[in-house]
Amino acid sequence: MTHPALRSLRVPLLLAATACSSSTTTATSTTATDGGTTTAAGDGGVTTTADGGVTATGLHDLTTCTTSIAADAPAFYKKFFKCVTVTTTADGVNVAYNGLPPHKSYYYGQGNVNFADFDTSRGPTYKPNPNKIVGRTRTVSVPSAPVSRGLTITPAMVDRKAGTNPNEYRMGAAGVAIDSVVIFNDQAAGQDNIDDERFTFDSYDAHPAPSGEYHYHTTSPGPLEVLKALGFATTTKPGDAEVELYGVMCDGALVLGCTELDGKAPDGATLDGQNGHVTDIVDKDGVTHFTGRYHTHVCPKLFTTHKYTPEIQFYSTCTVK
Repeated sequence: MTHPALRSLRVPLLLAATACSSSTTTATSTTATDGGTTTAAGDGGVTTTADGGVTATGLHDLTTCTTSIAADAPAFYKKFFKCVTVTTTADGVNVAYNGLPPHKSYYYGQGNVNFADFDTSRGPTYKPNPNKIVGRTRTVSVPSAPVSRGLTITPAMVDRKAGTNPNEYRMGAAGVAIDSVVIFNDQAAGQDNIDDERFTFDSYDAHPAPSGEYHYHTTSPGPLEVLKALGFATTTKPGDAEVELYGVMCDGALVLGCTELDGKAPDGATLDGQNGHVTDIVDKDGVTHFTGRYHTHVCPKLFTTHKYTPEIQFYSTCTVK
């Protein structure tokens, strides 16, 4: 349902809508000075300290969030993810997060230390929706060996309209970014249009759904702040970073930007209707994280037809709790 005030402005409301220091020490548990708990993995895992959430007196960002990566988790998660808890399962990993973006946003609400004014310099069509961020713990189960549906994804399949293809990603949470923010697909709920509803995006190109679930539909400086903090990029401007990785979808597909994980430009000739293709995922250090893995590129700078996260689920299983 579009908020009446925004409907009158013809700006529909979207209904579906960085670094911690890591350490590895002996297994101990202590209380941090900000009231959070510091737990040392002691088994090769990666653990960071935090205040446990967002309060009016404690900034929630990449230096205060909690990152806990199991020792036996794949190197991909240890190397690139922040502000999440990653545990292993028999057939993959569980990535849990608290739904609170580790950066400032208008949608935290006035009086919150993470509040920032809505950026009106982008023009009069930009208007915030009435929703506010509400933290919610979710877990995305990512399979280690996802099974392809055997799809050839054409531009006609990617129409940004919900319910027109049985292979669409679920509405709502469908993935998680490397900075712990929820990833939605490219669709708006009901009859709304994502191309209109993007005008409710904050400075991180995100916004909350009526449920308070803050999420991405497209590129954002947020994940690039993680990459910059980790030394993989020198800028957080989408389209200009040396490496652009945004996150992982629930079926195991990855979401990248204008680069492959090694920093090279993607081969545009091989991309499907949602800018996706299957290649090995190799980082700049030459480490192969995935062999023959489907991934999409959100890069309006190079690929102008599809500017959003993937719509069609390439692999068979998607589990979000």
